[in-house]
Amino acid sequence: MSNVNFIFTQLFGMTATVLLCVSYLVKNKKTFLFLGLMGDIIYGLTFIFVNSWGAGLITFLSCGQYLFVLHYDKTQKQLPKPIAFLFIVSFIVVGCLDFSSVWDIIPILTYILYTFALYYEDIKKIRFVYLVANSLLAIYDIMVMAYANALEDGIESICLLSVVIVDFIKSRKKYCGKNISATLKKSILLHGVKRFYNLYLQSTTAKVKTSDNHNINNSLTYTNGIIKCPINNYG
Repeated sequence: MSNVNFIFTQLFGMTATVLLCVSYLVKNKKTFLFLGLMGDIIYGLTFIFVNSWGAGLITFLSCGQYLFVLHYDKTQKQLPKPIAFLFIVSFIVVGCLDFSSVWDIIPILTYILYTFALYYEDIKKIRFVYLVANSLLAIYDIMVMAYANALEDGIESICLLSVVIVDFIKSRKKYCGKNISATLKKSILLHGVKRFYNLYLQSTTAKVKTSDNHNINNSLTYTNGIIKCPINNYG
């Protein structure tokens, strides 16, 4: 490989890594797909410059998959299963053409995982699947001694891991906040019911006392200006 090709390879690799890391930070699936497409195109060119035609072909296949998903996403539809299955078969066939060791299963599995991830609408779920896939790629790069690629995939994996952890913390805080809010509402409701019950008891007790006093007063009789209690009538 000439020095010019080497320089272009490194520049393309760094540019693709930056684009893909940025794509993991966005919250919109359409933007995520567009940045992923740009990143994969540059990655594909990187492999072409180092004469790795099998890896380049499988990367360009991934670009085609991004285009299909973007097209159907515009119409708010999922990628049809037959097309997704066709891409999975294509990844397997292309991967087998460049198959030289058991570790070469990992890139094939990675792109299959990407296919499944793109079926999700929730960007958080997509990130999680991509985290698993990129971590596998980083391991593969180390095992085949492609240390430059391992560095790039490692950076992407760290970026993804950070975003996934932040998403998890935010979701936990939101969940805890909802629970606290629900608990406070229950507490306020129970306090209101208890207060209403106490007021009801006080009101009922007051009515009973008033009724008893009224009955006692009615039972008193007047004789020659002297108040007599009904019990005297029986004494």
